[in-house]
Amino acid sequence: MRRMLPVFLLLTLVTAGVYGQVWNFGFINYDDPLYVTDNAVVQRGFTWEGIRWAFTALAAANWHPLTWLSHMLDVSLFGLEPGFHHLVNLLFHLLNTSLLFLVLKTATGACWRSAFVAALFALHPLHVESVAWIAERKDVLSTFFGLLAIGAYCRYTQRPGWRKFLPVAIFFSLGLMAKPMLVTLPLVLLLMDFWPLGRLKPSMPKASSAPAPAGERKKSKKKKQQPPTTASVKSAGTGSPHLAIVTEKIPLILLSALSSLITLYAQQQGGAVSAVDAYPLGTRIANALASYFLYLVKMVWPANLAVYYPFVKDVPVWQALAGALLLIAVTFAAVRTARRFPYLLFGWLWYLITLLPVIGIVKVGEAAMADRYTYITLIGPFVAVSWGVYDLAVRWTRGKEAMAAAALMVVTALAATTFVQAGTWKNSATLFRHALAVTENNFMAHTNLAVALIDEGKLDEALLHLETAAKIRPDFPNARHNLGVIRMRQGNDDEALGHFKAALRSDPGFARASHYAGLIHLRRGEPAEAIRYFEQALTGGAPDPQVFTALADALALSSRYEEALSYYGRALALKPDAVEVRYNAASILIGLGRVDEAIGHLREAVRIKPDYARAHNNLGSALLLQGRVDEAVQHFREAIRIDPGYTMARENLRDALAQKKKLGR
Repeated sequence: MRRMLPVFLLLTLVTAGVYGQVWNFGFINYDDPLYVTDNAVVQRGFTWEGIRWAFTALAAANWHPLTWLSHMLDVSLFGLEPGFHHLVNLLFHLLNTSLLFLVLKTATGACWRSAFVAALFALHPLHVESVAWIAERKDVLSTFFGLLAIGAYCRYTQRPGWRKFLPVAIFFSLGLMAKPMLVTLPLVLLLMDFWPLGRLKPSMPKASSAPAPAGERKKSKKKKQQPPTTASVKSAGTGSPHLAIVTEKIPLILLSALSSLITLYAQQQGGAVSAVDAYPLGTRIANALASYFLYLVKMVWPANLAVYYPFVKDVPVWQALAGALLLIAVTFAAVRTARRFPYLLFGWLWYLITLLPVIGIVKVGEAAMADRYTYITLIGPFVAVSWGVYDLAVRWTRGKEAMAAAALMVVTALAATTFVQAGTWKNSATLFRHALAVTENNFMAHTNLAVALIDEGKLDEALLHLETAAKIRPDFPNARHNLGVIRMRQGNDDEALGHFKAALRSDPGFARASHYAGLIHLRRGEPAEAIRYFEQALTGGAPDPQVFTALADALALSSRYEEALSYYGRALALKPDAVEVRYNAASILIGLGRVDEAIGHLREAVRIKPDYARAHNNLGSALLLQGRVDEAVQHFREAIRIDPGYTMARENLRDALAQKKKLGR
């Protein structure tokens, strides 16, 4: 352990140095609003209601309650200060780096090769997306529990038994509840049984066919981890040892199957699974083959990385062929050399298997590929490279020195590249300008850059980007929606409504477009149409207090007062400090004769916002209805003090003073 401590410290310090800049980064407008900044449930922090929602909601077209809970905990601890949210992501990345090193060192006995794999994992630019993107908490969190499960499994294999298997199942379950991409873990554990644990083929070399360095060889004599004997494997089941190794994983396979079914249902409900006619099977297979090839290219040469890669329906033939040939050739070579170099087959199959859930055969979302999908996937190739280079180096006279120098150069280059790549995540504008610079026809980058420009008040520049996005993808709902937002801000409601309806034709579940369309109808005095759109906006995603409030306003305009009060209540449950909602609810309650309830809302409104003149005035009116003249006078006077030109408050004060005089007070 003493020998490993400097490795832990060095990995932590270098990685923290590269990523420390995220402290100064903000939220971005791509998924961060969905997960944090526009999510009313998450913004309330860690609450019992939030916990219930996390385990029952299918928001973000996924079921990952642990991810929601982690964001809620962040808000409870740090509020909406983005720097702290970024640092939590970084903390999990540091933990994952250390866990990966520890698991590999424990399973193989090779310290420096394990350290090099951990360094590649910690500092590779492809992993920036998972670390620097707050919404990708699910990546670092699921990998954390996945590595804990693998570590627990290594302990279990030393002396199999259900008590030692239970932590494996628990950590695996937690990982699935953070991100279902972890469903392939049972197959990964089978790979571990093949190498380095040697349970499937006990005669196979345990970690490397080449002799270990003197230091490692000496240590291995003291603490050599023997693969479980056939008898010890049989203790986990009956029949042949290989069958027992497979059957012991049945509980994990069942967990994977359950998670897969829930995820598929959630993505279908959320509209994330693309229609077959939109992306035919042949197109998806071609993209998958190209992606298998391109991820490895980016691993070796991490250039032109972007937050979003547009899906190309006409995948270049050479990329699809390269992917197919790569799969065939490497698989053939890895199988042929498996007895002599088992780590090659291990690393290659790890890559193929862990990437399967997100390779795009079942098309989810609009992107062709994503850097974040490599976070756990590239561990396999990193292992193959580290052990392969070592086996080559030890055959040369000065191979170990050359290998150490090359490793230092590679890690340094990766650290520098990652530092620069991380800097592109500083804010939305920087991120999407970079994406436009390194990709073509990127309608998503144009759209999200436009959103950032709208927030900055640069409507003309934003309009150009949105029009470009609409030309590239005429049916892209986000571009249409944001064109509507600009026209709405410019006062052109007719054109804005046309854009919102166009967005809804492409995506009927687009809640924000339904909300804005409803607002236009409400502004026009068309409550029936507004109600229809607001109810449509509530059918999916996280509960939104703004939609609840707008629907309540429309219901009140339609004289459906009890229903309006119900939705005002739901809005206040998510945002108790919404003083306008309390004011509107109190106005209805006064009209219904429920004066005590109205007074409760108005007192809370003036407590939250003491300079709320209209609330003071209405509170005075409610108190006057109950004959509490002195209190009413105080609130009328306060309303006038806040707003000297408030005519209604002056009239109410005059009436109250007259009533007070009449009563002889």
